[in-house]
Amino acid sequence: MAEQSSQQDKTQEPTQKKLQDSRKKGQVPRSRELNTMLVTFVGAGGLIFTTGSISESLHGIFLLNFQLPISHIMDKNYLIPHFTESAIAALFAVAPYLALMFVVALFGPMAIGGMSFSMKAMAFKMNRLSPLSGFKRMFGVKGLVELLKALLKVGLIASIVLSLLKVFTSEILNLGFESTQDSIVHSYRLILLIFTVSSAGLIVVALIDAPFQLWQHNKQLKMTLQEVKDEFKETEGNPENKGRLRNLQRELAQKRMMEGVPDADVIITNPTHFAVALKYDADMSNAPLVVAKGVDFVAEKIKEIALKHEVSVFCAPALARAVYYSTDIDKEIPYGLYISVAKVLAYVFQLKNARPGKYPEPPEEFEIPNELRID
Repeated sequence: MAEQSSQQDKTQEPTQKKLQDSRKKGQVPRSRELNTMLVTFVGAGGLIFTTGSISESLHGIFLLNFQLPISHIMDKNYLIPHFTESAIAALFAVAPYLALMFVVALFGPMAIGGMSFSMKAMAFKMNRLSPLSGFKRMFGVKGLVELLKALLKVGLIASIVLSLLKVFTSEILNLGFESTQDSIVHSYRLILLIFTVSSAGLIVVALIDAPFQLWQHNKQLKMTLQEVKDEFKETEGNPENKGRLRNLQRELAQKRMMEGVPDADVIITNPTHFAVALKYDADMSNAPLVVAKGVDFVAEKIKEIALKHEVSVFCAPALARAVYYSTDIDKEIPYGLYISVAKVLAYVFQLKNARPGKYPEPPEEFEIPNELRID
């Protein structure tokens, strides 16, 4: 009952860490039915493309063996090497096809869940030898689902094969009256047709099983709210993760900050070490806002973006330092800097509306209170 209650409490989607840990343990979604479908479907396709070469090679081998003289058949010194050579020739005839099937069988399981190799999954576990655990697996929900899938697959394939055999009964019975070459080619085509249609029938089973396996895997990895909280505390307490998180937060904040530079009214610079981007909208705030600020490399980046978007850049070292140290991002400048910043904004607005040859004089004196002055 406690286990069932715990399972019911697992309502949270698995975290990225939980997914990574499960992959390290070799716990990834796999669909046997999808793999079976891929193997048989690709196998049928491979037979279609290799029909000519395989049937021709096998016809030559069969013809050679069917025409052996009685003296050779009775001579074991001749017969054994001869059959060995025939078997090797037959193997070489179907080798490309077998190689294709091997590749599909090897990589087919990765169709869902991707590539995963874990020594933990291969480790020996005593509970696998326990009859009780075996009965639980056989008669549990998963075991019943596997049984239903197997019955569905067998029933579907059997019905398809029996239907095809019924349709082609007369052709199959007439194979004995055909020549050796025609009989081999005809048989090959019938087998190919039955194989192809049967493999196409497996698509139905695979389309049911693959989504079910993904859903079941996700369900097994679901977490309780407490597990999510504990994992968060664990990862947050890791100095390496803390540093990585701080760097990520810093990068995201800087990216958001840079996105505000093109909308700024003016960039006030040091001119090399400091840069602050100001925006004033009387409908949105009572005073100009700092939309971006930075020193050294970040300051150069702000100026670069400003020039690219034709935002005015104004050099006022003392004012730039005062705004930088006194005002945070998305905050209004302090009252003591209203007049100085107003002079800069007025100059910028006049400059934008100036006629050619009649440009305003830039302000040179700025009143900065002692408590805001940074020398």
